[in-house]
Amino acid sequence: MKGTPSRYVFMVSFFTICLFITGCRARFSSLSPSDPSQAEPPFIQFVEKSFGTDWYGIYIQKRKVGYLKSTSGREKDTEGTIYNIQLSGLIHIPSKEETSEMKIHMDASFNTQPPYSLIRYSERMMYKDDISKTHIIRTSKGYEARITQGGETRARMIGSLEYTLKDHTAVQRWITRNPKEGDQIKYPYLNSETLTLEEKTSRIQGIHKTIISGVKTSYYNVITSGFDGFEVHEEFGADGRPYRIVLGGVFECRLEPKSLATHVDVPVGLFIKNTVPSNRPLGDPGTVTLLKFKIDKASGGLLKNASGQTVSDSQPDDSVIVTLNYKGDYQTKATHEEIEKNLADSIHVPISHPKIIRMARNAVANTETPAEKVKNLVHFVYQYIEDDYTANPLTVMDIIEKKRGDCSEHARLFTAMARALGIPCRIVGGLVYLGDELQEFGLHAWNEVVIDGNWVPVDPTWGQTRVDATHIRFSTELSEEWQIMAAIPNMKIEVLHVEYKK
Repeated sequence: MKGTPSRYVFMVSFFTICLFITGCRARFSSLSPSDPSQAEPPFIQFVEKSFGTDWYGIYIQKRKVGYLKSTSGREKDTEGTIYNIQLSGLIHIPSKEETSEMKIHMDASFNTQPPYSLIRYSERMMYKDDISKTHIIRTSKGYEARITQGGETRARMIGSLEYTLKDHTAVQRWITRNPKEGDQIKYPYLNSETLTLEEKTSRIQGIHKTIISGVKTSYYNVITSGFDGFEVHEEFGADGRPYRIVLGGVFECRLEPKSLATHVDVPVGLFIKNTVPSNRPLGDPGTVTLLKFKIDKASGGLLKNASGQTVSDSQPDDSVIVTLNYKGDYQTKATHEEIEKNLADSIHVPISHPKIIRMARNAVANTETPAEKVKNLVHFVYQYIEDDYTANPLTVMDIIEKKRGDCSEHARLFTAMARALGIPCRIVGGLVYLGDELQEFGLHAWNEVVIDGNWVPVDPTWGQTRVDATHIRFSTELSEEWQIMAAIPNMKIEVLHVEYKK
């Protein structure tokens, strides 16, 4: 399925959440002087020195697609005086026939007195006529999340959540203390997808001196890990101000004047380079049972061995050899950690929702074995979702309501239904052959499930319980998938050998 714009919808939403909890967040605008009599003077001084509003341009593959406004303030509230941090903006999402806008708004409020605890947090994303909201509030029994998706709202208790404004601004405050190259800091962050506190690690990769507007200044290159195993590259000024944030070499956020940030170069059609040419035609991809190809070392180095996929050592000509054979000869064992992770309930994979449980049970009917259940689920999702390149529902609940979408919608609904039945499932992405008319490999998403302890790839978009051998699988780590997406414009595939169904 060429292009898969809804994968960009998902990635862009993930990208903006990362921005909110990494850099574009710690700028404050004051409504009145603070009263630090009971607070901590150094921390209050940091907050007050950071007063202001910043604007950021957003780029995908170095082309401007949107902007963000980062601003905060001290406000009067029913809780008294609070610190409020907001991030809002829009991003243009390319599709086959049109370019649509995704609007984003995120908001976090904290107490102004120690320990500066979180009072509430919310994020809202609007894409076409779909709206996804997560609202976390503090109650007498702890914290509670209210999630709105697919036109309905459900509640979920979180309990204790010891997250503070100090945690939220940890990196910026650390930078102002002049850390040295190689120094690192660990701190908690709020994962709004799992509604839990997790740990991030930031490390100083380098310290540089430059002149900005005629003023000598230093800036810090910081690498932050902890977001589902991938790294975020950031640049901060010596005052802790975020200058630039890059994720996976694909998405970039740059500090800019308002006039420049809001001047968006609206793309025409699907501008993102997302196909790779093949040196020879392969015929019907559904008939390919084995594919062996050569790929450049930089791109091939980001591919890994997986069920049905083996990656060779580097060749003398700076290339690697990849072999795809999904006939069952190459199996990858699922670890205990992988199984636990891919059975999890989350905001965007709501496997405990009654509607999803009911649909999943009806889809598998009276089947007993995991293999039979997976087969029925593949065919159910294949028939349930009508292929529509421009639909791109925002959440699983929107997918259920609209019954339209591309490969990403098929993969996301399949994941939720499989997990609801206790079958470990994850979404994987990569390239598939698009047919001889184009003679290209294009971006695609499918699934892997655990059967008899092994990861087994299936493709509910194409109704395949055994995927064909043109499925080139990216790493399951989101960071490496983004790195490959960034490498796509320069990627070359040389087909060496093909086998077909007899």
